[in-house]
Amino acid sequence: MFVSSVRLVHFRSYRESSVSFTSGLNVIVGENASGKTNLLEGAFFALRATSPRTRREDKLVTWGEGFARAVVELGDARSSTDGAHTVEVGYVPGQGKRVRIDGAEVASLDELRRRTQVFIFVPESLLLIKGSPARRRAHLDAFVAALDPGYEGALQEMNAALRQRNAQLTRVREGAAAATLDPWDVQLVRTAIALADRRRAAVARLSAHFERVACQLAPEGAHWKITLVSQLDEIGSDAEAYAAALRARRGRDMQRGLTLVGPHRDDIVFAETGEAAAGGEPPAAAVGIAAGLPPGGRDLRLYGSQGEQRTAVLALLFAEQAYAREETGELGTLFLDDVMSELDDARRRRLVEMLMSSGQAIVTTTNRHYFTGDELAAATVVELPLTAATAGPGDAADG
Repeated sequence: MFVSSVRLVHFRSYRESSVSFTSGLNVIVGENASGKTNLLEGAFFALRATSPRTRREDKLVTWGEGFARAVVELGDARSSTDGAHTVEVGYVPGQGKRVRIDGAEVASLDELRRRTQVFIFVPESLLLIKGSPARRRAHLDAFVAALDPGYEGALQEMNAALRQRNAQLTRVREGAAAATLDPWDVQLVRTAIALADRRRAAVARLSAHFERVACQLAPEGAHWKITLVSQLDEIGSDAEAYAAALRARRGRDMQRGLTLVGPHRDDIVFAETGEAAAGGEPPAAAVGIAAGLPPGGRDLRLYGSQGEQRTAVLALLFAEQAYAREETGELGTLFLDDVMSELDDARRRRLVEMLMSSGQAIVTTTNRHYFTGDELAAATVVELPLTAATAGPGDAADG
């Protein structure tokens, strides 16, 4: 499936506009503040019923309007049939969202997530590296759960056990017997070990794809990898070791009313390995900064440049696309907002070559000269601004 058209009504800077795309490379060209980022965000919102830029969905509604709507038509690249399915997400502040697929209302977002594979880079995507461990965990969990119902079930079971144990910690602090925690420890250990095994396997698969893609996009000679950092690996990943750790930390847990050890505190580290240092080691200050770094590694969160961090997120999206293709047989759609500006020409050419063989890609740029004449001739080019687009307050940051 691919995105054949997007229609936005009262969404960010778009009063009511539509744009069509093809199944290959699509290049959206426009000046800053012409609506490029908003267009990608709107398409993503229709496909995922969530924004990659903000949790405050009232910001999605055009200033002065009472609702926002995003509609995507999906085509079938294998049969060249446009409009095979229609996905529509409407949002009214204070009333929430309504999701329809082919006119039928969808009760669960799981069906929407499994309908298509979609991967997006917007400026806020850099928080996948710069932001908190919770953000990286949430991104990983959402990606894998959409492909693997077993992973989703394991995650839900562990979160339920965690909530119950945390609630019981508060009761114990208020006077209940400490022994009442025992059954919840058993539940948490069982579900946490099951999730940890699945998460460890998923990150290993993802890292293999990430390392391969990063070799093409990272600076010459650089070797990057992603690593899961888990407390269970430090204390022992078997059930007995985790149960012992929970018992040993009960006092601190009761003080906080929170379980302080387990997969719910995992992190993912993006690192340049020691192999990258041709003729020498990385700077001493960059070595061994975070748990999970390979020997001689450099943590891209702390020591990566803005360009390196952007490239690492790009490599992650391509890695996710490859992982998803193994599971579904579908390449999905890549939405990439202004990714060309911080790449040198050689890496731009490599990126475009990758995009040309990666199914549908919708890429925005302020400068069409980042693409060669042959690349533009092979792509579908969309010029912004579209008609009937009016910017409202708060949209000035859009690219």
